[in-house]
Amino acid sequence: MLGLFGVLVSTIQILIFERKSVEAIVWSPIMISLFAGYGIAGFMFYTITPFVLKMSGATLLNLSLLTSDMWAVAIRVFFYQQQINWLYYLAFTVVAIGLIIYSLNENSSADATAASTEAAAHYQQLPSEDNSTGSGSNLDRKERKQQEAHIC
Repeated sequence: MLGLFGVLVSTIQILIFERKSVEAIVWSPIMISLFAGYGIAGFMFYTITPFVLKMSGATLLNLSLLTSDMWAVAIRVFFYQQQINWLYYLAFTVVAIGLIIYSLNENSSADATAASTEAAAHYQQLPSEDNSTGSGSNLDRKERKQQEAHIC
């Protein structure tokens, strides 16, 4: 539903604010394919992002998004044969090391957190959840309260 409303709101905004700009575009097949490619790339990004967040977490997603700038630098060097500052190489190395360190430590810390959470979790049935005895008598309720006091 969010995507549907996003399309509706964006269409209304384009019609109100960008109508003359859109009318000025020369709609060649190349231009149409560029717009379609941009739309498909955006759709894929916003479709895949929730799965990456669920599998790896926000930290790994943000670290991975930092590498997108490195792709721009790689294209600049290999396709356009332009020289870049040495700091780009340093930044790429720092980001790559950060990804590796986080990926290696993520599994061990997640396992430790899960184990400690399971060990610390102590569940008990509340008196209102006890369906086996029906409504219960006052004596049963007093006994349950005493048991709960000893558990806590």
